Amino acid sequence: MIKVTLEQLIRKKLEKDGKRTATKDIYIKSLDGNITFNNPTDTMRIEYSERVKSESYIDMIDAMVKLIYDCCPMLHSKELQESCEIDYPYDIVRAIFDISEITDLGIKLINFFDDDEEEQDEDKLKN
Repeated sequence: MIKVTLEQLIRKKLEKDGKRTATKDIYIKSLDGNITFNNPTDTMRIEYSERVKSESYIDMIDAMVKLIYDCCPMLHSKELQESCEIDYPYDIVRAIFDISEITDLGIKLINFFDDDEEEQDEDKLKN
């Protein structure tokens, strides 16, 4: 067996920290532009997974709405919420996005780094 070095542990920690603070611009077709989202925390992912386990479509959508809101600082804007006449902050997600966009965004956020890995693999194939 190979022994892990101190440098490997440090590199692993720095990599994990980098992922924790990562952001991603996701294209929104209905807006014809990108919105920046933060990487979901482990707690967010666990909470999402627990809510989806109920196998209720309503619970799944509610979990996606919460995930989208929690990962998008722009949606936290009081000005945006007031202009849309939103009382409960999470309702801003439903006010702006339709159900197909909510499910698409929810899936992209849960699989935050998967697209990046696929793009890297495609780049390797092209080269």
